[in-house]
Amino acid sequence: MQTFVWTLAFLLVIISLDTVFSQGLFPLWQGFQPQTPAEAPLPPKTPKGRSPNEKLKACCSKLPQADQDCKNRFCDFNALSSNTVLFFLSTCAPRGPTVGQMWDCASTRADHSHCCRVKGVQPGCMAYCETTNGVPTDYFKYLACLRDFDKIRECFRYHLIDNPNLKGDL
Repeated sequence: MQTFVWTLAFLLVIISLDTVFSQGLFPLWQGFQPQTPAEAPLPPKTPKGRSPNEKLKACCSKLPQADQDCKNRFCDFNALSSNTVLFFLSTCAPRGPTVGQMWDCASTRADHSHCCRVKGVQPGCMAYCETTNGVPTDYFKYLACLRDFDKIRECFRYHLIDNPNLKGDL
């Protein structure tokens, strides 16, 4: 547990430094950052059934092994963002299969690669878009993907506009 806390603290320091550098306080820093493709708009979809957020919540409600507090706090597309995902992981990762199961509900274990490319997700972060095999568990390896988390989340939400959730609810 202590190793997990130290790893999380290290991640928070790195993210804080990245935020300082990316806000233009150190202009030369931008030249060393990987360039991400421009984000393109996704075609409009005709909604089917409930809203994506309602489908997500319906899926999470059917997860008996997931921690109830985590489901209440984070099983909502508006509650998870690049600013809150580390808090989600630090809170819910020690609570059994919660993170993986909630990720499956959000992603529907579908392949979101096309959407992620359109949104400009970095190539090294595509493992979070192709979710048919679940979520990658090596969070430290994908630290740079935090800046793309909101784009990936939007692809999950976009998919649920006209598709059922993981549990088949439309």
